[in-house]
Amino acid sequence: MKIRITGIRDGLLVVGLAILLCLFGVSSFELADKYHVNEVWVFFAWNSILAIPLFVRGFRGHLKRASLIAFLAGLAVAHGLIMVSLMTWVPLVYWFPLIAVELFAGAWAAYRLFGVLPSGNI
Repeated sequence: MKIRITGIRDGLLVVGLAILLCLFGVSSFELADKYHVNEVWVFFAWNSILAIPLFVRGFRGHLKRASLIAFLAGLAVAHGLIMVSLMTWVPLVYWFPLIAVELFAGAWAAYRLFGVLPSGNI
């Protein structure tokens, strides 16, 4: 019986990236506490930053247009604001449908403004 080396490597990579993400998350909140920055700004920043790979993956073939990149940056900021609003005022049960609506509205706006659709890899 052979052990699949790639499966072990992929598992270790996922665990390593999870540990790295945890370290970055804890460090960012520690720095916010040290420099007396409101935690809401940290949540906003992380939600905006983590939306960028999602958008890059979805619109990979269309990232040569500066206007689309500016639109996606605005969409990332809007996503951060929406997530902070959800965390503040909306019960957890409603988050997932509202996030789906938000992402659908962003894809619809990209199609209406730029004529591009995100790939099915999102």
